[in-house]
Amino acid sequence: MNIVYGLLTIYIWGIVSILLYFIFLIARFYEQKSGRRTYYNAFLVAIGLFALAAIKYALFTTIIVGDTWADLIRFPAALITGGFGLYLLNLMVGSRT
Repeated sequence: MNIVYGLLTIYIWGIVSILLYFIFLIARFYEQKSGRRTYYNAFLVAIGLFALAAIKYALFTTIIVGDTWADLIRFPAALITGGFGLYLLNLMVGSRT
């Protein structure tokens, strides 16, 4: 059963990483076309941190929470994703939000 949990963990966080990669591409495109700084490389850092946490979870018996180090790796990744995602949203839509 642990193998199934590990594969599902990698699968789910792989999908999350793919979605974050699309946000990275959108931010890079917006920076190239508008000339405004978007800090799109921060999304690559978040993808890397989420991937590290997913690998750590996949190798141990915990399902989604309970591994302190993996949770500590996921926390800054979530802050980076949320913070720079909101920054990108405010850049792209301006004061309409």
